Amino acid sequence: MSTYTNEGHAQAADIAAALRSLKPTRQHHNAQLFAALYPVIVEMLDQKVTQKAILRTLGEHGLKLHPARFKELMANARSGSTCEAAVVTDDATSTTTEDAP
Repeated sequence: MSTYTNEGHAQAADIAAALRSLKPTRQHHNAQLFAALYPVIVEMLDQKVTQKAILRTLGEHGLKLHPARFKELMANARSGSTCEAAVVTDDATSTTTEDAP
């Protein structure tokens, strides 16, 4: 019986190591990057820089977004909540989202 326990622990350790090697999804990474850039994006929009120009610049720097996704991320950043944060983080407070603007 102790052999099974040792094998079980070894298997659990292998699985834990495999889980720790996983990377966040690209969508989550993009959402976090967008959230960090949100204040600058708002600043540029306030200065009448077009959304198209912003999307082009973001794309040139590795953050390629469809206009609909851009609008979704803008709305999420405005409201202070993101779907990705609610799904991925361990923080229980981040799972609460508000529907009010």
